[in-house]
Parts: sequence; C-alpha cells; structure tokens
Amino acid sequence: MTETVQSVHASLDLRPGQLFIDGQWLDWDGPRFDQINPNTQQVMGSFPEAGERGVNEAVAAARKAFDEGPWPRMAAQDRKRILQRFIERIYDAEEEIAKLQTLDNGIPYHLSRNTRVSAKATADVMDSYAGWADKITGETYPQFTAASNMQYMSFREPVGVVAAILAWNAPLLMFANKVGPALAAGCTVVVKPSEYTNLSVTRLARIVAESDLPPGVFNLVTGAGATGSALSAHPGVDKVTFTGSPQTGRSILLASGGNMKRLSLELGGKSAGIVFPDTRSLAATATQLMGLCSTFLSGQVCSTPSRALVHRSLLDEFVHHAAEQVKKVKFGNPFESTTTSAPIISRRQVERILGYVESGQQEGATLQFGGDRPGGDLAEGNWINPALFTNVSNQFRVAREEIFGPVLCVIPFDTEEEAVRIANDSEYGLAGCVFTTDVTRALRVARAIRSGSIGINGYASVPNAPMGGVKSSGIGREGGWPSIEAFTELKTVNFNLDA
Repeated sequence: MTETVQSVHASLDLRPGQLFIDGQWLDWDGPRFDQINPNTQQVMGSFPEAGERGVNEAVAAARKAFDEGPWPRMAAQDRKRILQRFIERIYDAEEEIAKLQTLDNGIPYHLSRNTRVSAKATADVMDSYAGWADKITGETYPQFTAASNMQYMSFREPVGVVAAILAWNAPLLMFANKVGPALAAGCTVVVKPSEYTNLSVTRLARIVAESDLPPGVFNLVTGAGATGSALSAHPGVDKVTFTGSPQTGRSILLASGGNMKRLSLELGGKSAGIVFPDTRSLAATATQLMGLCSTFLSGQVCSTPSRALVHRSLLDEFVHHAAEQVKKVKFGNPFESTTTSAPIISRRQVERILGYVESGQQEGATLQFGGDRPGGDLAEGNWINPALFTNVSNQFRVAREEIFGPVLCVIPFDTEEEAVRIANDSEYGLAGCVFTTDVTRALRVARAIRSGSIGINGYASVPNAPMGGVKSSGIGREGGWPSIEAFTELKTVNFNLDA
C-alpha cells in the first residue's frame, strides 16, 4: 500500500520541536509556530520561535566553545574522526531523513532519497568537507630582501562562531554545505533552518547531538525572520553563511558591519539557458529546460535557467517540445513513485507566482500554457501548472525578477553577441548553460557570461567544485577548497631569525 503524508507523519511519531544549545535539548517556554506541509496543509509539528533570547543563549554557548573549548585546538585527525562517525550515522538514517524532507517541503520521496538533495548526498558532501580537516595549510614565503633575515609564514585558523541560516528548498544539502566546512575548519556553529523545513534539519541535529562533538560546538535554533535577524546581527557571531533572497541578503550585509562579520551569501538567480541552432538535440534541450522548471522542485531552485534564450529559427519547435514535456508532469501524493514535482512551498508564494503570471500577460508576453491552479483533488495543495511565456522582452518583470516557481520565459535572439548581451543584462549572475555542439563557441560564450558557473550542454553541481554567484547573486563560494577558505582566517607570522 502506498504511503501518504498522513501515514508517514503518523508512523514517525514526531515530538514537539526543541532547541539544541550547549549540548542539551531544551524545551521552550516562549512562543511557538506550526509548520505546514505544502501538499496537504496538514500541521507537521510545533517549533520554538527562538527569537533574541534563544539566539543569545545559542551564540553564548558557541562563543564559549570556540574561545575556551577543545574543538578549534583539536588535532586534525581527531576532529576528522568525530565528523566521520556522524557522517556514517547519516547514511544509516537516510531513508527516514528523506521522508522528513518530503514532509518538510513536499519534494517527491523518490527524489528526496535519490538525488543531489538526498540524505545520502548530504553525507557525501559532509564526507568531502571532513576530508579537508587535515589538509588546511598555510604557506612559507621566500626571503624578499637581504636587508633582514626574516622568515614569513602563514597559517589558516578557524574564523570563529558561524551562523548558518538555511533555505527551505534543499535543507539537507544546505546543512552539509554550511555545517560541513565550518566544523572541518574548527569553527563552532549555530544553525537556523527555514521556518518551513524544521523536521529534516532537526533529525540531522539529533545525529550530531549523539556524536562526540564537545558541548557548544553545534547548536540549533528554530524560528522565522526575527530569529534569523537576531542571529545574523549578533555581535558574538564572526561569520554568517546564508542562502535565500537578495532582500534578506542585503539586510544581513548591512547588519554585518557591526563587527565586520565575514559573509557567504547565495542569493538566487535569473539564469539563462542559451540554445543555439547546432544544439545536439532540440527536443532534449527543450525538455531539459522546461523540466527544470516543472519537475523536481518545480523551479524553486536558485540555479534553474528560468530564461530560455532560443535562436529565432528554433522558436516554434522549442515551444512544441516544451509543451510535450509538461504533459508528463504529475502532481499529487509525494510518496507515489509516479509523482514528478514538488508543490510551491507556501500559499503566500503561490499568490506571488500567480501575480508574476498576470504581470507577464499585462506587459505583452504570450502565455503558451499553464500558469493556473489545478482543481479537484489537488485543490488543497500549493500547485501551479507549469507555465511558458513567449514574446518576452528581457525588460519585462518576468524576465528580470526571480519568480522561484514553474515559469519559463522564452526570449529570442539572432546572433551570438545578442544572446550574450541579453544573458548579461540582469542584476543576477549565479549560473546558466549553453547548448551547442561547437566547442569553440561553447567556451567563448561560457567565458563571456557574467556568472559564478556555467554548464555546457547541461548543468550540475558537485561538492568538490565551487558554486556561487556574482552581482546580486551573492558573495563567496560553496564547494571544495574555496568553501574551506571561507571558514578560515589567514594569519601571517614574521620570524626574525637573527634575534
């Protein structure tokens, strides 16, 4: 018998949410909030609104653990062994964690368990970062002048107390990308999940809590915007790592000035997928671009190419194949293996996306299909039928602003230079992709696009390569050595050998 949101929720026997501070799970005597499942509108659980008081307690614990505790001073091998043990426990619990993520954000369970946002992938990412623990090195420098006998060397030291504020669309992966490098580098951490996705992150926190981490090294607070603001502005925090909206990112940037916090901000995108006439298969390309907006997380991914820049000669055929792809989309029970797509995370976001659909039509774009809500058995869920706009000017709101939903805008171009100009005419610069069989053109265009990463004939991210954006898409990179660098400070030591 196929499981449902209701049956899985009941089988997991979930307890009311708590805060984890200084090595202890704490019942909360302050305000609480309910988390709602976007498929069914069912309450998934009650969680503390930590607010300023809870944040103060968590940061104080992390501060003490960093300033006085053993973790930043621990031998790299010992730190790595502790990390490896709870990574193995994530692997052991991956099925349950995947179910919790599905209860959180509605992603189909088979995708929650078997894609780059799965618990298994989370453990893989954590493992990649843990491997850096004994490889974080400085440098020695040659003598610059004969006037003095000074030896110069540098050391990388942990940045301090880290506030890790997670997005809702991939809570497990966000956890790994922020907590993994922070702990590997020797930092202490206060984690705040999105108010929409507390179940899966709390389960990861319980695994961490049962590990050999010293008290205060890892702390968990829950809450909405006020809690996030208190955490990002706290004077006891040395670094904020955040994934979310540009508006919130700008607020964090302003708040960080109080104590010159270090920042890693991944703030969304309006990526372009550029389709040239010599693409290997137009059917496959159109299916991929439309599929990224209509399946998986239904376009609720920051790197999704939501602008399809299509050579004018291909427009009609591209739209045909995109329409064929959408016919395969199936909404419904996320624990049904045939379900292809996640619902929109909240009713508020549903209304926001529908507002963009209306705006596109008012500005003169042609809505080829979708952009409405299904009825019947799906009426209670936060569903929007995937939409495709043609006759889009790059100056329309639907082409300039991040919609974060199942909406693809098709913009025509005639020349390579025009395609590059349109792609770069955006306040964002996170990702993008180029579809062509001309290798020279592929590299030329990839280099010309102003973004943190570009895919050629496809796009994917991996934990050992950097990912991040330019312009309003953020500051810094996650992945590989650049991520480790972001959680360390560089100290230069001068040694007078004549003293």
